Amino acid sequence: MSLLLTTTSSIAANGVDVLMSGLMPSPRQILPGYDSGVLAMAIGAFLLATIGLGGAGRIWSIFFHDLTHGGPRSSMAATAEPTTGERWSVIVMLVQTFVCEGLLIFSAVHYTSSVPLSPQAYFRCAALCMACCAMLYFMQWLGYRIVAFAFAPHPSSDTKIWLRAFAATQSMLGLGLLFPAMGALFYPAAATLLICCGAVMYVGARILFIIKGFRIFYVNPFSLFHFFLYLCTLEILPLCATTHFVVEFSRYVIT
Repeated sequence: MSLLLTTTSSIAANGVDVLMSGLMPSPRQILPGYDSGVLAMAIGAFLLATIGLGGAGRIWSIFFHDLTHGGPRSSMAATAEPTTGERWSVIVMLVQTFVCEGLLIFSAVHYTSSVPLSPQAYFRCAALCMACCAMLYFMQWLGYRIVAFAFAPHPSSDTKIWLRAFAATQSMLGLGLLFPAMGALFYPAAATLLICCGAVMYVGARILFIIKGFRIFYVNPFSLFHFFLYLCTLEILPLCATTHFVVEFSRYVIT
């Protein structure tokens, strides 16, 4: 009887201790989207898409007409000049593309643990990824301009058409990447699938642009050799170099 009373009192005392001290809390997972800087980038992507969507539509329609009808110099793009408002709309959509690409790359770096990121480094890494995407665009834009001037059958008109096609495909890409980029930030369970969807969209946009370049530059079988050099120099190599730079420089930023 005394043993039962002792055990009962011990259990009661322990219960009081647990009640007074509480349970050990489990650490809350800090999602990348909870960071104020990353969240500001996400909100900015929505605002940029809202601002630029209206004016960029005509540029996109010109590109698709140019891609599917006739030769490069008999198309709408050879004669239809965009207005100033449409140019600014495309620029806004391009910035939105850089933001969405940066957020997707940041999510890939974070969820694959390629670089061990602390919550304090989320915004710095996301901003670095966005800056690298913008840098890649401008480097490729410069390379396309040089290649078109040197090898296009009609340098002046073909350069204009090709660069316009580049801006059109990249600005359309940003609109498609908007929801995968947002989902990867706030839904870790679906992050891998969303990142893969974003990668497929990127490849699709590049294929459309490559098809346009082929239609401009192909004049004889020897052009295939130039086309192969173009793919290696301006499509594959810059992408690989940018990916390596993001991973290596992210390690430097977070230290």
